[in-house]
Amino acid sequence: MSATPAFTDQTPSHPRATSGWLWFFGAVLIASSLMFLVMSWHWPMVGDAALLRYTVFLIQHGWVPYRDFVDINMPGAYWATAFGMHLAAPVDASWRIFDLGLIALTGLSYFVIARPYSRFAALFPTAMLLLVHGQDGVQQAGQRDLVIAALLVAAVAFLLEAVRRDRWWYLGPFGLAVGLSATIKPTAGPLGLVLLVMAATYRAGLWGEAPGGQARESRSPAHPRGWLRWTLIGIAVMALPLAAMLLWLAYKHALDAWLATERVLLPYYALLDRQSLGHSLAHSISPLEPLAGLWLVCVALRGPAWQRFERVLIGAAVLLSLFALLAQAKPLPYQRYPLLAFLLLLIGLDLTTAWCARDGVKRSIPRFIAGYIALGGLCYGCLVMAPRALLRVHRFVAKPQEFDAMLAADLRHVGGDLNRRVQCIDTINECLPTLDNMRLEPATGVLYDLYLFGPENQPAVLQVRQQFLDAVETRPPAAFVVVSGFFLEGVSGYQKLDTWPVFEQWLNAHYTLAAERTPPHLVRWWGRPQPPPGYRLYVLKPGAAASEMPSH
Repeated sequence: MSATPAFTDQTPSHPRATSGWLWFFGAVLIASSLMFLVMSWHWPMVGDAALLRYTVFLIQHGWVPYRDFVDINMPGAYWATAFGMHLAAPVDASWRIFDLGLIALTGLSYFVIARPYSRFAALFPTAMLLLVHGQDGVQQAGQRDLVIAALLVAAVAFLLEAVRRDRWWYLGPFGLAVGLSATIKPTAGPLGLVLLVMAATYRAGLWGEAPGGQARESRSPAHPRGWLRWTLIGIAVMALPLAAMLLWLAYKHALDAWLATERVLLPYYALLDRQSLGHSLAHSISPLEPLAGLWLVCVALRGPAWQRFERVLIGAAVLLSLFALLAQAKPLPYQRYPLLAFLLLLIGLDLTTAWCARDGVKRSIPRFIAGYIALGGLCYGCLVMAPRALLRVHRFVAKPQEFDAMLAADLRHVGGDLNRRVQCIDTINECLPTLDNMRLEPATGVLYDLYLFGPENQPAVLQVRQQFLDAVETRPPAAFVVVSGFFLEGVSGYQKLDTWPVFEQWLNAHYTLAAERTPPHLVRWWGRPQPPPGYRLYVLKPGAAASEMPSH
């Protein structure tokens, strides 16, 4: 039988005015969500998603990750991208289904978690997450951290059901969700492990209160064996996706290459563009700062109006997600999605239950005031944040980019079979997606230039440069596409070439500059318009010999 938790001071029914406000807010949120769906349905698959799509294309054509091409993404990112690409025939439509499906999965998990308290407490964070994610920009659709957020929220829903119903088999989907998220980023693993231990401790009677909120004295004695059983089952299931990942790498003969990537390349990437703790904190919950402020005041005056253990569990998920974000120290917009997913759930539950229970049997003036502060928070989210997000989305320009059309036309003029004969000198812009659209494999396995133009005293830079030179010595590319700008750095134009003079001199000696172009219109994939990247197309001179290639 389900052990459904109760409010600490729940009222039997809500006054008509209370329910009326919630129905009004719900209608606003549903209407805003539907408007966003219509406005964003035509968004293309761009940014990091397009780059991952290209790596999936390479894997499907026999390339082995980490061994045949350089990449720091975990195997779970390839699996998630491959799944998202094949939900519909047009790739862009498939990716929209995938992106929106992640929000839907998160929302369904919210409803499971909030079911004992309020359906609106699930609707509010669902719509807020959808709109905040939408206003982040076109390039954030389907991001890896959004996949992690959806899986972790689903994991918490299964974990709470295991506690509420005292059914250990719910630990199966919980562990699988955590394990799958850890195959995308290992930072998800500690969060799942801590929450599992908390739930096992509570269910075994080792917590300060019994399941269902009973006092410690009124329950049966603690059962350490139950704690051990729950913990071992959860850890064993969490390990299954990680074991599958290692077996997949071993099958691909890429395990050693992956370990070398984790040991050499990933630490170098982690050092790039690291921000201070203050900067990371300041951007960690944007744009929720006003809403979070109202929530904190409400909680300080009112305290929680729902089951204590469940609130502690979700609060722990918020803190652990924050620690994971701060450990990455960038913070890039998509990295905050797990934190936002749990924080919005906590805010939604606290504000909704505080508003609904403001006239409870333990009524006091501070708690009465807190109820109306909660109403102010809900008003701010529904009547300020939601319309503002829609306005920003309306300003996005999500149309086929000029860069792709211009580069594709120039490459066709090069002539001949360009498969495995074109090398992009780029990381995050549109060169690799253009090769993907043309169904062209690259000339070398060095897909990203962030390792080519870094400091020469870095082992990762030396390793990738040598790998790159060995590849172009063996088979000189027919064309190089040098894209302006440099990943996560302030270098503009083509100044990045100056950081590797040997390569720049060799390129100028053996290749002809055939074209230099910059698309004429600004790109608006997120809050403000940006100048598009340009590119230089270098074509191999007739008679250039492999023996003339440089050595490092």
